[in-house]
Amino acid sequence: MPATKTYEASRIVFAPDDTIYGVMTDIDRLSLWLLPDGEDVRIDKFDLRPGGRFRVAFTPADDCPVQAINGRFIDIVSDQQIVQVVELESALQGFTGTMRIIWCLEDVPEGTCLRLAAQDMPPGLDAEWLTRQFEVTLDRLALLVERLPSASIIYSEAGARPC
Repeated sequence: MPATKTYEASRIVFAPDDTIYGVMTDIDRLSLWLLPDGEDVRIDKFDLRPGGRFRVAFTPADDCPVQAINGRFIDIVSDQQIVQVVELESALQGFTGTMRIIWCLEDVPEGTCLRLAAQDMPPGLDAEWLTRQFEVTLDRLALLVERLPSASIIYSEAGARPC
């Protein structure tokens, strides 16, 4: 069986892992960081538990072929990891399909290393585009989290960087 290719982005977030995890799992905050500004986001379902399902529908930007994400939570370890299997909906052939998404949080001296990885991408989905979307998503999440009272005060001095 061939090895699974993994596409990954990471970012140091200057906040504790429980603060980041709290924002990642708060349905009211998802639309603030999950997709870029200007996109109409609708969270139709969000059942945060192993086996639970979710659906995020949106009006995509011009460069985004995906119109909705249907998924299932596979594994959840509070403050450490969320594993999802997602199915992309798109009108464009080659962009539909299922892939595995893994969110990992790891303590580092500066705060938390947040990694976002995808495995088994649909064949039409461009790896560079996906990695760029991951980086934007991580930056938006970090920007939101680092402004919360529970975040570290060092974030403004350190700047964004991968783990």
